[in-house]
Amino acid sequence: MKTRVCVGLLVAISLVSALIFLLAGDSHFPVTQWPKEAYLGLVFSVVWGGGVMASVAYVFSAMVFVTVAVVGYAIGYKIGSYLPTSSDAK
Repeated sequence: MKTRVCVGLLVAISLVSALIFLLAGDSHFPVTQWPKEAYLGLVFSVVWGGGVMASVAYVFSAMVFVTVAVVGYAIGYKIGSYLPTSSDAK
């Protein structure tokens, strides 16, 4: 893969992992259950705090995770364009 794509994926995965840690880092669940716990915690927060229907909160929470991943990929892709590639080193 190209350098930009690899850096974009790395930043996207890092930001989603940071979001999961932020939402579920203090829970008593094992690390393998943190993504589910973070997602359901965000759903609960939107339903309870925002007063919306649960189905809307599930969609909204999924969109939050997808948005963080897409924005992270875009940032990483842009950062990767500034890094030298193997063809530039010659």
